[in-house]
Amino acid sequence: MPEAAHKGRGRVAAFSLFGPVFGYASELVENQQVAYIGPVTPGVQWEKLWQMANRCCRTTAQDSEKARWIVTQATRAVIMGADLVAKLPHGEWQMQRGSRRADVGNWSHHDVLITGDMTVPGLTPEQISIKHTRYPQYYVGTP
Repeated sequence: MPEAAHKGRGRVAAFSLFGPVFGYASELVENQQVAYIGPVTPGVQWEKLWQMANRCCRTTAQDSEKARWIVTQATRAVIMGADLVAKLPHGEWQMQRGSRRADVGNWSHHDVLITGDMTVPGLTPEQISIKHTRYPQYYVGTP
């Protein structure tokens, strides 16, 4: 397994977004609240999350707006339970090198978003498998 760029232990959530499952963790790092969000479904790369944001945001949206959309999807799942797959109160997680960082300007109680390929060992194969979606057009790829 490649070396982790970021890792932690604490509250971790997994949520489905147009099929794939994504992990979400949040930590205070150097006085900034950082949201770590990335795919946990095998074979799905973190760039797909940005492609989804590109398809769902307005055509003139800048990266900061797309990053806010990504953070909103994670917090929507946790707060509203929408497409929530699992909540782990003391879960371990790690994000591989090769991630992307974006400032979100105190959006939904976060200052920064970091997206990358994520691993959450506490999730089962069933939990990380592709889920049914009514909107498959927003995720184009395999698996």
